[in-house]
Amino acid sequence: MPSRKCLILGDEFTPSRLFRDALCERMGKDAPSLRFACSDTRNSESAAVHSDEISEAFGDVEDVARRIADCEILITTFAPVTAAILDCAPSLIAICCGRGGPVNINLDAATERGIPVLHAPGRNEQAVAEFALAGMLNLMRRIPQALDYVRDGQWTTPLEDTFEKPSGPELCTRTLGLVGAGRIGCRVGGLARAFGARVLASDPFAEAACVEPFGIELVSLERLLAEADVISIHARLDRGARPLLGASEFSRMAKRPYLVNTARAAAIDHEALLAALEEGRVTAAHLDVYPDEPLSPGSPLLAMGKDRLLLTPHAAGVSHDIPANTARLLADGLLRLLRGEVPDHVANPQTLETCFRRLGWEATGDSEGVDT
Repeated sequence: MPSRKCLILGDEFTPSRLFRDALCERMGKDAPSLRFACSDTRNSESAAVHSDEISEAFGDVEDVARRIADCEILITTFAPVTAAILDCAPSLIAICCGRGGPVNINLDAATERGIPVLHAPGRNEQAVAEFALAGMLNLMRRIPQALDYVRDGQWTTPLEDTFEKPSGPELCTRTLGLVGAGRIGCRVGGLARAFGARVLASDPFAEAACVEPFGIELVSLERLLAEADVISIHARLDRGARPLLGASEFSRMAKRPYLVNTARAAAIDHEALLAALEEGRVTAAHLDVYPDEPLSPGSPLLAMGKDRLLLTPHAAGVSHDIPANTARLLADGLLRLLRGEVPDHVANPQTLETCFRRLGWEATGDSEGVDT
Protein backbone atom coordinates (compact mmCIF):
# COMPACT_ATOMS: atom_id res chain seq x y z
CA MET A 1 0.00 0.00 0.00
CA PRO A 2 1.53 3.39 -0.99
CA SER A 3 2.65 5.76 1.73
CA ARG A 4 0.13 8.53 2.50
CA LYS A 5 0.17 11.45 4.89
CA CYS A 6 -2.74 11.49 7.34
CA LEU A 7 -3.54 14.63 9.32
CA ILE A 8 -5.44 13.95 12.56
CA LEU A 9 -6.95 17.00 14.27
CA GLY A 10 -8.10 15.74 17.65
CA ASP A 11 -9.49 17.35 20.77
CA GLU A 12 -9.87 16.59 24.47
CA PHE A 13 -12.92 14.40 23.86
CA THR A 14 -11.49 12.36 20.98
CA PRO A 15 -7.71 12.78 21.03
CA SER A 16 -5.67 12.15 17.90
CA ARG A 17 -3.93 9.14 19.47
CA LEU A 18 -7.26 7.27 19.58
CA PHE A 19 -7.71 7.67 15.83
CA ARG A 20 -4.07 6.80 15.17
CA ASP A 21 -4.12 3.69 17.39
CA ALA A 22 -7.43 2.47 15.93
CA LEU A 23 -6.05 2.85 12.40
CA CYS A 24 -2.83 1.04 13.24
CA GLU A 25 -4.76 -1.79 14.88
CA ARG A 26 -7.14 -2.19 11.95
CA MET A 27 -4.47 -1.90 9.26
CA GLY A 28 -2.05 -4.37 10.79
CA LYS A 29 0.92 -4.93 8.46
CA ASP A 30 -0.24 -2.04 6.26
CA ALA A 31 -0.11 0.48 9.12
CA PRO A 32 3.40 1.78 8.24
CA SER A 33 1.98 3.07 4.94
CA LEU A 34 0.33 5.94 6.83
CA ARG A 35 2.48 8.85 7.97
CA PHE A 36 0.66 10.60 10.80
CA ALA A 37 0.64 14.29 11.65
CA CYS A 38 -1.28 14.64 14.90
CA SER A 39 -2.53 17.72 16.70
CA ASP A 40 -4.95 18.17 19.59
CA THR A 41 -6.86 21.29 20.54
CA ARG A 42 -7.85 22.02 24.12
CA ASN A 43 -11.46 22.97 24.75
CA SER A 44 -10.43 26.37 26.07
CA GLU A 45 -8.63 27.06 22.78
CA SER A 46 -11.47 25.92 20.48
CA ALA A 47 -13.23 28.96 19.11
CA ALA A 48 -16.60 28.44 17.42
CA VAL A 49 -16.52 29.03 13.66
CA HIS A 50 -19.66 30.65 12.25
CA SER A 51 -20.21 30.36 8.51
CA ASP A 52 -22.93 29.92 5.90
CA GLU A 53 -21.03 26.84 4.70
CA ILE A 54 -20.72 24.83 7.90
CA SER A 55 -22.10 24.61 11.44
CA GLU A 56 -21.05 23.35 14.87
CA ALA A 57 -17.38 23.75 13.93
CA PHE A 58 -14.58 24.66 16.33
CA GLY A 59 -10.96 25.54 15.69
CA ASP A 60 -8.61 27.98 13.99
CA VAL A 61 -9.36 28.26 10.26
CA GLU A 62 -5.89 29.52 9.37
CA ASP A 63 -4.22 26.78 11.40
CA VAL A 64 -6.30 24.08 9.71
CA ALA A 65 -5.51 25.53 6.26
CA ARG A 66 -1.79 25.51 7.05
CA ARG A 67 -1.73 21.95 8.42
CA ILE A 68 -3.82 20.42 5.64
CA ALA A 69 -1.72 21.78 2.75
CA ASP A 70 0.28 18.62 1.95
CA CYS A 71 -2.06 15.97 3.39
CA GLU A 72 -3.96 13.24 1.58
CA ILE A 73 -6.26 12.17 4.42
CA LEU A 74 -7.90 14.36 7.07
CA ILE A 75 -9.46 12.96 10.25
CA THR A 76 -11.31 15.30 12.58
CA THR A 77 -14.47 15.68 14.62
CA PHE A 78 -14.95 19.41 15.00
CA ALA A 79 -12.39 21.23 12.82
CA PRO A 80 -13.87 23.63 10.24
CA VAL A 81 -13.47 22.43 6.64
CA THR A 82 -14.64 25.13 4.26
CA ALA A 83 -14.24 25.46 0.51
CA ALA A 84 -11.30 27.80 1.05
CA ILE A 85 -9.59 25.24 3.28
CA LEU A 86 -10.14 22.51 0.68
CA ASP A 87 -8.51 24.78 -1.89
CA CYS A 88 -5.39 24.68 0.29
CA ALA A 89 -5.23 20.88 0.07
CA PRO A 90 -4.74 19.82 -3.57
CA SER A 91 -3.58 16.34 -2.55
CA LEU A 92 -6.55 15.57 -0.31
CA ILE A 93 -8.14 12.21 -1.16
CA ALA A 94 -10.53 11.62 1.76
CA ILE A 95 -12.00 13.27 4.84
CA CYS A 96 -13.07 11.33 7.92
CA CYS A 97 -15.45 13.17 10.24
CA GLY A 98 -16.12 11.66 13.66
CA ARG A 99 -19.78 12.67 13.83
CA GLY A 100 -23.10 11.23 12.85
CA GLY A 101 -23.65 14.16 10.49
CA PRO A 102 -20.53 15.91 9.08
CA VAL A 103 -21.98 19.41 9.56
CA ASN A 104 -18.54 20.97 10.07
CA ILE A 105 -17.54 19.93 6.53
CA ASN A 106 -18.63 21.81 3.41
CA LEU A 107 -20.03 18.69 1.80
CA ASP A 108 -20.87 20.37 -1.51
CA ALA A 109 -17.31 21.66 -1.86
CA ALA A 110 -15.86 18.24 -1.03
CA THR A 111 -18.18 16.62 -3.57
CA GLU A 112 -17.19 19.08 -6.29
CA ARG A 113 -13.57 18.10 -5.70
CA GLY A 114 -14.29 14.36 -5.73
CA ILE A 115 -13.39 13.95 -2.04
CA PRO A 116 -15.47 11.38 -0.12
CA VAL A 117 -16.50 12.38 3.39
CA LEU A 118 -16.65 9.37 5.70
CA HIS A 119 -18.61 9.84 8.90
CA ALA A 120 -19.69 7.89 11.98
CA PRO A 121 -23.44 7.45 12.32
CA GLY A 122 -24.23 5.32 15.32
CA ARG A 123 -21.17 6.39 17.32
CA ASN A 124 -23.38 7.82 20.07
CA GLU A 125 -26.81 6.40 19.32
CA GLN A 126 -26.84 4.09 22.34
CA ALA A 127 -25.68 6.91 24.61
CA VAL A 128 -28.40 9.27 23.36
CA ALA A 129 -31.07 6.57 23.50
CA GLU A 130 -30.23 5.66 27.10
CA PHE A 131 -30.14 9.35 28.06
CA ALA A 132 -33.52 10.01 26.47
CA LEU A 133 -35.04 7.06 28.27
CA ALA A 134 -33.51 8.26 31.55
CA GLY A 135 -35.06 11.67 30.88
CA MET A 136 -38.50 10.08 30.56
CA LEU A 137 -38.07 8.14 33.81
CA ASN A 138 -36.75 11.19 35.65
CA LEU A 139 -39.76 13.23 34.54
CA MET A 140 -42.38 10.58 35.15
CA ARG A 141 -41.11 9.19 38.47
CA ARG A 142 -39.78 12.60 39.60
CA ILE A 143 -36.40 11.13 40.54
CA PRO A 144 -34.57 14.53 40.79
CA GLN A 145 -37.24 15.71 43.24
CA ALA A 146 -36.87 12.48 45.23
CA LEU A 147 -33.13 13.13 45.54
CA ASP A 148 -33.81 16.63 46.88
CA TYR A 149 -36.55 15.25 49.16
CA VAL A 150 -33.95 13.30 51.12
CA ARG A 151 -31.17 15.92 51.16
CA ASP A 152 -33.54 18.76 52.08
CA GLY A 153 -34.80 16.89 55.13
CA GLN A 154 -38.37 16.44 53.88
CA TRP A 155 -38.37 12.67 54.43
CA THR A 156 -39.99 12.34 57.86
CA THR A 157 -42.39 9.36 57.64
CA PRO A 158 -41.38 5.71 58.05
CA LEU A 159 -44.22 4.64 55.75
CA GLU A 160 -43.01 2.97 52.58
CA ASP A 161 -46.10 3.54 50.46
CA THR A 162 -47.19 7.15 50.62
CA PHE A 163 -47.75 9.85 48.04
CA GLU A 164 -46.08 12.34 50.36
CA LYS A 165 -42.93 11.22 48.58
CA PRO A 166 -42.24 12.43 45.01
CA SER A 167 -43.76 9.92 42.62
CA GLY A 168 -45.46 9.54 39.27
CA PRO A 169 -46.71 7.11 36.62
CA GLU A 170 -44.84 4.13 35.20
CA LEU A 171 -43.71 3.95 31.58
CA CYS A 172 -45.18 0.45 31.30
CA THR A 173 -48.49 0.46 29.37
CA ARG A 174 -48.11 4.16 28.50
CA THR A 175 -47.79 5.40 24.92
CA LEU A 176 -44.49 6.88 23.78
CA GLY A 177 -44.57 9.11 20.72
CA LEU A 178 -41.33 9.48 18.77
CA VAL A 179 -41.02 12.57 16.60
CA GLY A 180 -38.40 11.16 14.25
CA ALA A 181 -37.74 7.47 13.68
CA GLY A 182 -34.16 7.29 12.50
CA ARG A 183 -31.40 5.21 14.08
CA ILE A 184 -31.64 6.83 17.52
CA GLY A 185 -35.41 7.12 17.53
CA CYS A 186 -35.77 3.42 16.73
CA ARG A 187 -33.32 2.50 19.46
CA VAL A 188 -35.27 4.60 21.98
CA GLY A 189 -38.43 2.85 20.81
CA GLY A 190 -36.85 -0.56 21.31
CA LEU A 191 -35.76 0.31 24.84
CA ALA A 192 -39.20 1.69 25.70
CA ARG A 193 -40.84 -1.48 24.35
CA ALA A 194 -38.66 -3.48 26.75
CA PHE A 195 -40.27 -1.43 29.55
CA GLY A 196 -43.70 -2.42 28.26
CA ALA A 197 -44.60 0.84 26.52
CA ARG A 198 -46.60 1.16 23.34
CA VAL A 199 -44.56 3.12 20.78
CA LEU A 200 -45.80 5.37 17.99
CA ALA A 201 -43.61 7.38 15.63
CA SER A 202 -44.18 10.24 13.21
CA ASP A 203 -41.56 10.58 10.50
CA PRO A 204 -42.29 11.43 6.85
CA PHE A 205 -39.03 9.78 5.76
CA ALA A 206 -39.39 6.50 7.66
CA GLU A 207 -40.77 3.29 6.19
CA ALA A 208 -42.93 0.87 8.14
CA ALA A 209 -40.62 -2.04 7.27
CA CYS A 210 -37.72 -0.26 8.98
CA VAL A 211 -39.47 0.55 12.27
CA GLU A 212 -41.66 -2.53 12.72
CA PRO A 213 -38.77 -4.74 13.95
CA PHE A 214 -38.50 -2.33 16.90
CA GLY A 215 -42.20 -2.68 17.68
CA ILE A 216 -42.94 0.86 16.46
CA GLU A 217 -46.10 1.93 14.64
CA LEU A 218 -45.86 4.79 12.14
CA VAL A 219 -48.66 7.36 12.51
CA SER A 220 -49.39 10.96 11.59
CA LEU A 221 -48.11 13.72 13.85
CA GLU A 222 -51.76 14.63 14.54
CA ARG A 223 -52.47 11.16 15.91
CA LEU A 224 -49.22 11.07 17.87
CA LEU A 225 -50.05 14.37 19.59
CA ALA A 226 -53.50 13.04 20.51
CA GLU A 227 -52.38 9.66 21.90
CA ALA A 228 -48.88 10.06 23.41
CA ASP A 229 -48.31 10.10 27.17
CA VAL A 230 -44.63 10.83 26.53
CA ILE A 231 -43.08 12.54 23.50
CA SER A 232 -39.39 12.22 22.61
CA ILE A 233 -37.84 14.17 19.74
CA HIS A 234 -35.29 12.49 17.46
CA ALA A 235 -35.58 14.45 14.22
CA ARG A 236 -32.84 16.26 12.32
CA LEU A 237 -34.05 19.57 10.88
CA ASP A 238 -32.89 21.40 7.80
CA ARG A 239 -31.41 24.82 8.46
CA GLY A 240 -34.18 27.42 8.67
CA ALA A 241 -37.00 24.88 9.03
CA ARG A 242 -39.95 25.81 11.25
CA PRO A 243 -40.16 24.10 14.66
CA LEU A 244 -41.87 20.73 14.67
CA LEU A 245 -43.60 21.57 17.95
CA GLY A 246 -45.03 25.06 18.27
CA ALA A 247 -48.12 26.65 19.83
CA SER A 248 -50.47 24.80 17.46
CA GLU A 249 -48.93 21.39 18.21
CA PHE A 250 -48.89 21.98 21.98
CA SER A 251 -52.59 22.86 21.87
CA ARG A 252 -53.32 19.43 20.32
CA MET A 253 -51.52 17.40 23.00
CA ALA A 254 -54.55 15.71 24.48
CA LYS A 255 -52.95 13.78 27.34
CA ARG A 256 -50.72 16.46 28.96
CA PRO A 257 -47.62 14.49 27.97
CA TYR A 258 -44.09 14.52 29.26
CA LEU A 259 -41.66 15.89 26.65
CA VAL A 260 -37.97 15.07 26.07
CA ASN A 261 -35.69 16.71 23.49
CA THR A 262 -32.18 15.35 23.00
CA ALA A 263 -32.08 16.06 19.24
CA ARG A 264 -32.17 19.63 17.89
CA ALA A 265 -33.18 22.79 19.72
CA ALA A 266 -34.84 24.09 16.56
CA ALA A 267 -37.41 21.29 16.80
CA ILE A 268 -39.23 23.22 19.55
CA ASP A 269 -40.62 26.73 19.82
CA HIS A 270 -39.31 27.34 23.33
CA GLU A 271 -41.57 30.30 24.05
CA ALA A 272 -44.55 28.11 23.16
CA LEU A 273 -43.18 25.30 25.34
CA LEU A 274 -42.92 27.56 28.38
CA ALA A 275 -46.51 28.67 27.81
CA ALA A 276 -47.62 25.03 27.50
CA LEU A 277 -45.87 24.18 30.77
CA GLU A 278 -47.43 27.16 32.54
CA GLU A 279 -50.88 26.25 31.28
CA GLY A 280 -50.51 22.52 32.02
CA ARG A 281 -50.81 21.32 28.41
CA VAL A 282 -47.40 19.67 28.95
CA THR A 283 -46.90 18.07 32.37
CA ALA A 284 -43.10 18.40 32.43
CA ALA A 285 -40.20 18.58 29.99
CA HIS A 286 -36.53 17.68 29.81
CA LEU A 287 -34.34 19.68 27.43
CA ASP A 288 -30.74 18.83 26.54
CA VAL A 289 -30.33 21.15 23.53
CA TYR A 290 -30.86 24.90 23.22
CA PRO A 291 -30.91 27.64 20.57
CA ASP A 292 -27.84 29.27 22.17
CA GLU A 293 -25.32 27.20 24.08
CA PRO A 294 -24.37 27.47 26.84
CA LEU A 295 -27.54 28.91 28.34
CA SER A 296 -27.21 32.54 29.36
CA PRO A 297 -27.93 33.35 33.05
CA GLY A 298 -30.97 35.36 31.95
CA SER A 299 -32.56 32.59 29.89
CA PRO A 300 -36.32 32.30 30.57
CA LEU A 301 -35.84 28.52 30.60
CA LEU A 302 -33.92 28.87 33.88
CA ALA A 303 -36.83 30.71 35.46
CA MET A 304 -39.07 27.65 35.14
CA GLY A 305 -38.84 25.41 38.21
CA LYS A 306 -37.35 21.95 37.87
CA ASP A 307 -40.66 20.40 38.95
CA ARG A 308 -41.74 21.16 35.39
CA LEU A 309 -38.52 21.63 33.42
CA LEU A 310 -35.28 19.66 33.70
CA LEU A 311 -32.26 21.15 31.93
CA THR A 312 -29.05 19.28 31.10
CA PRO A 313 -25.94 20.63 29.29
CA HIS A 314 -26.16 18.98 25.83
CA ALA A 315 -24.87 15.80 27.43
CA ALA A 316 -26.98 13.07 25.84
CA GLY A 317 -24.35 12.25 23.23
CA VAL A 318 -21.49 12.17 25.74
CA SER A 319 -20.36 8.88 27.25
CA HIS A 320 -16.98 7.38 28.04
CA ASP A 321 -17.47 4.83 25.26
CA ILE A 322 -18.09 7.25 22.39
CA PRO A 323 -14.49 8.30 21.58
CA ALA A 324 -13.40 4.69 21.04
CA ASN A 325 -16.60 3.92 19.10
CA THR A 326 -15.90 6.88 16.81
CA ALA A 327 -12.29 5.92 16.20
CA ARG A 328 -13.22 2.33 15.34
CA LEU A 329 -15.98 3.36 12.92
CA LEU A 330 -13.73 5.77 11.02
CA ALA A 331 -10.77 3.39 11.01
CA ASP A 332 -12.90 0.62 9.53
CA GLY A 333 -14.28 2.94 6.87
CA LEU A 334 -10.93 4.39 5.90
CA LEU A 335 -9.30 0.97 5.72
CA ARG A 336 -12.01 -0.22 3.33
CA LEU A 337 -11.54 2.89 1.19
CA LEU A 338 -7.76 2.49 1.01
CA ARG A 339 -8.23 -1.14 -0.04
CA GLY A 340 -10.55 -0.17 -2.87
CA GLU A 341 -13.72 -1.28 -1.11
CA VAL A 342 -16.87 0.77 -0.52
CA PRO A 343 -17.05 2.06 3.09
CA ASP A 344 -20.28 1.67 5.01
CA HIS A 345 -20.83 5.34 5.79
CA VAL A 346 -20.05 7.95 3.12
CA ALA A 347 -21.96 11.24 3.08
CA ASN A 348 -21.30 11.79 -0.65
CA PRO A 349 -20.99 8.35 -2.29
CA GLN A 350 -20.96 9.88 -5.78
CA THR A 351 -17.29 10.80 -5.16
CA LEU A 352 -16.12 7.22 -4.69
CA GLU A 353 -15.37 6.54 -8.34
CA THR A 354 -13.08 9.57 -8.51
CA CYS A 355 -11.43 8.63 -5.22
CA PHE A 356 -10.80 5.04 -6.29
CA ARG A 357 -9.17 6.25 -9.50
CA ARG A 358 -6.83 8.45 -7.48
CA LEU A 359 -6.04 5.51 -5.24
CA GLY A 360 -5.41 3.27 -8.23
CA TRP A 361 -8.42 1.02 -7.61
CA GLU A 362 -11.74 0.32 -9.26
CA ALA A 363 -14.85 0.27 -7.07
CA THR A 364 -15.63 -3.26 -5.89
CA GLY A 365 -19.10 -2.48 -4.58
CA ASP A 366 -22.24 -0.55 -5.39
CA SER A 367 -21.65 3.02 -4.24
CA GLU A 368 -25.36 3.77 -4.65
CA GLY A 369 -26.10 1.46 -1.76
CA VAL A 370 -23.84 3.18 0.75
CA ASP A 371 -25.52 4.17 4.03
CA THR A 372 -25.35 7.96 4.15
